[in-house]
Amino acid sequence: MPDMADCGEVYDSLFEFLDGEATPERRAVLRAHIEACPGCFAQLGIEEEIRELMRRCCCAHAPVTLREKIILRLRVERYRG
Repeated sequence: MPDMADCGEVYDSLFEFLDGEATPERRAVLRAHIEACPGCFAQLGIEEEIRELMRRCCCAHAPVTLREKIILRLRVERYRG
C-alpha cells in the first residue's frame, strides 16, 4: 500500500484530477495510486458523490453581478501573479 505522504499528495490533487486540470502524465500517476490505494479510492468516490449531489441540488445560477465580480477579481489576481 502506498505511504501516507503519497496519499496526502493525492488527496491534495483530487480536485485537479476531477476537474481534468492535471497533465496526462500527472493524471496517470494519480490514477495509478488511486487504483492501488483503498483509502484514496474511497476518498475519490466521496468527492464524486458530493459533486453529483451538488449538480442535482444546486440548480440556481449566480447573479450576473456576482459572476462579473469574480471574473474581475480573477483577472486582477492573474495580473498581480
